[in-house]
Amino acid sequence: MKIKGIIFDIDGVLKRGSQPIPGAAETVNKLRELGIKIIFLSNLSTKSREEYVEILENKIGIRVSPDELVLATSATADYVAKHSTTKKVYFIGHKGLRKELEKAGLIIVDDPEEAEFVVAGSPFDEKGYVTEENRWKFTGAVRAILLAKAKFVAVNPDKLFPGADGKPIPGTGTFIGAISAATGVEPIIIGKPSKEIYRIALSKLGVSPSEAVMVGDQLYTDIIPAKKLGMTTALVLTGLTKKEDLDKLDEETRRMIDYVFDSVKDVLKLVERRDYGS
Repeated sequence: MKIKGIIFDIDGVLKRGSQPIPGAAETVNKLRELGIKIIFLSNLSTKSREEYVEILENKIGIRVSPDELVLATSATADYVAKHSTTKKVYFIGHKGLRKELEKAGLIIVDDPEEAEFVVAGSPFDEKGYVTEENRWKFTGAVRAILLAKAKFVAVNPDKLFPGADGKPIPGTGTFIGAISAATGVEPIIIGKPSKEIYRIALSKLGVSPSEAVMVGDQLYTDIIPAKKLGMTTALVLTGLTKKEDLDKLDEETRRMIDYVFDSVKDVLKLVERRDYGS
């Protein structure tokens, strides 16, 4: 089967913090020259589509349009807008998520007891500290869920995230774990590993799962859900998963990984091994 499209995770694959992974831009450009369609898929809960266009173009050197981006932030905003009656949201996170929520016609409320939905992104900064604007929102989220009976939605379940130095920092999943422990309510997850966000990406590519490759750095949010949908999977070792982690995997999990590459530039080896393009 020909490879017609590739979905790239961004953080840990194309960049680490604000630093580009060496060879990322050159790899994407070469794949485009070969006629392979590209989608960029991110679980990051802090950025809007416009912010990601700027990051990819100015920081990494990859030309991109908003239509080539599938972000957990925008997918979450679309989900809540579709299912909300009052449009009132108590939100935890950064300005990028807030921007996507407002673009979807949702109203951000300061009083948690007015909320119909609690939308949780990451309350942490790039060093892993809770930001000042999110400092008191742990309590607000608990009150919205318990007192206002607000529905609980999370952008992603990622407990850890690769910092600029490659070391782990807490992610959205760390926050939602605390809220679930306090309320007994589990959130609806919109981003990876939800199959829905992969279906959105495949639809944008216009290819079947068997014609697509998922390139990611995390087993449980990138590789396993993509493999279960029938995609070819490529794990890169520039993010949270390291080579020594592979030795600890059981056989069933290891079979979910079709290829292991040191970095994204090795993805070009994959298209050299197979037919590609239309």
